[in-house]
Parts: sequence; structure tokens; C-alpha cells
Amino acid sequence: MDTEHAFAEIANRHRGIIYKVARSYARNEEELQDLVQEILLQIWLSLKTYRSVYALSTWLYRIALNVSISFLRKEESRRKRLDRVGNKWILEQPLPERSERQELLHQWIQQLDPLNRALILLYLDDYSHAEIADILGISKSNVGTKLSRLRSRLKIFFTKKIRP
Repeated sequence: MDTEHAFAEIANRHRGIIYKVARSYARNEEELQDLVQEILLQIWLSLKTYRSVYALSTWLYRIALNVSISFLRKEESRRKRLDRVGNKWILEQPLPERSERQELLHQWIQQLDPLNRALILLYLDDYSHAEIADILGISKSNVGTKLSRLRSRLKIFFTKKIRP
């Protein structure tokens, strides 16, 4: 199978991972599309270095999260520069419709720092603590501790938002 065909197959089969991660880091539809393109470009550039000792989905998550975190840092830097100049000409575009609970979860995830955001995304996608640790480069016990704290914070957040 040639590289282009393999890339197309991987991208299509695992588009859920790519969009899930990108959607969690993007603030609007334009950023989402830019981020998806950045992730796809990095997958294309890294395809020859993939080693089958890692699950393909684990490898893709690692790429998607690293690209997203870098993208977020660049966007924050760009926004700071725009704020100094003024950004009245930038219009925010709404994201696709979501249920109230999905929207609340998305709001909560957006408030997290990049590491915790990545951690909760992997958790919500049913990755094991060992897999999360491997993808994020932290210890398995650290994953458990951080997830426990995040679940507590999420419970408090939903309690306040749903029952004011």
C-alpha cells in the first residue's frame, strides 16, 4: 500500500480522534478547520516514523494532542498581539449545535489547562490509565490522581450549573 493511500485510510478511519481533540482545543469553526489541517499535516509528515509497537490510535492521539497544544500556545500569543492592536474586525463563528449537557461539558473542558484537557479527553474516550500515561508522558499513578481530582471538579461544576 502506498503512503498516500495509507494516509487517507488512517485519516478517514480515525477522523473521530482528530476531530474530538481539535474540537476540544478550537474556539470556533475556523480554528477547528485550521487545527484539523495542522494535525493531518503532522500525521502525514510522521507517517514514515510510525512504529507498530504502539497502537495506531495511541500514536494519533499523541500527535493530535501535541499539535493542538502547540496550536493553542500560538493562538494565545497571536490573540495577545491582536488585543494590543485591536480585533474589532474578527467575528466569532458558532460551533455546531450541541445538547445543553454537551455544551456544559465543552465549557468545562475549555477552562482546563492543556494537560488536564488532554487527560480528560483520553479518559472520556475510555483509554486506560497506562495508555493515558504513555500518551501524555506522565506516570500511571499521576493519571489516577489527576483524574480523581478532575472528576471531583466536574461534579462540582455540573452541580452548580444544573441546580443553581
